[in-house]
Amino acid sequence: MERTRRLFFALDFSTPENAQAKAEIIRLKRTLSPLGQPVPDDNLHLTLSFLGNVSQGAYSSLCHAADMIDASVFSLRTGSIGYFNKPKILWLGIHPSRELQRLAESLHTLSHAVLGTDKEGVPDAPRFLPHISLLRQVEPVAIDTISDAYKEGVSSSLTVQRFGLYQSAPHPTHKGVQYTCLNTWPLSIAKPTPKSDFPSYSLKDDHEL
Repeated sequence: MERTRRLFFALDFSTPENAQAKAEIIRLKRTLSPLGQPVPDDNLHLTLSFLGNVSQGAYSSLCHAADMIDASVFSLRTGSIGYFNKPKILWLGIHPSRELQRLAESLHTLSHAVLGTDKEGVPDAPRFLPHISLLRQVEPVAIDTISDAYKEGVSSSLTVQRFGLYQSAPHPTHKGVQYTCLNTWPLSIAKPTPKSDFPSYSLKDDHEL
C-alpha cells in the first residue's frame, strides 16, 4: 500500500512582523487554558484547506498546482471567541477578508482538481470559517464561564506574506499532534495600478515630435 500523509494548506504567523500579534494570541490562550487542552504555541495556525490523507504522487501535483496561485500580501484582523461543539474546540475568529476568502477558494479548487471531488476531508468552499484554534477538549458548559471581556477575543493585525502545506502526525514524544511545514509559497507585493495606458512623457523628447 502506498504511503500517505495527512496534509492541509494553512497560514502560520511565525514571521517577525507578526510577533506582537502572536504574543497577544498566546496570552489570551493561556488565560483561557483552564477550560481545556491548550494548542501548543508552535501549532497555532489558520487552516485554508484540509486535504486528508495524500499520496506522494498527489503531494507533488499539489505543489506544482500551488506554484500557479497568484495572490498578493494582505492583512487580517483577529476577532471574537467562538466554539465548535464537535470536536469541542475553542477558537479565535478572523474578521471577513476578501483576499483570504479568495486564497482559500483557490486552494480548495486546486485541491479538488488534484485529489478528486469525492476526496474525503476536503470541505466545500462555502463552509470556510477562518479561525485559529486555541483550546481542545473544551466542554460546552465551560463556555458560560468565560467573561464577556474575553469572549471579545483580541483585535490584532496579522500580515499574510505566505501560505504553506503542512503535515499533521502524532507527536513522537508526547500526546498530541505535530505539524510540519513541507513547503511554502510567498505572496507577491501588490503593484500600484497605472493611472494611464500612455507611456511616460519627458520634455527632453520634444525634438522627436
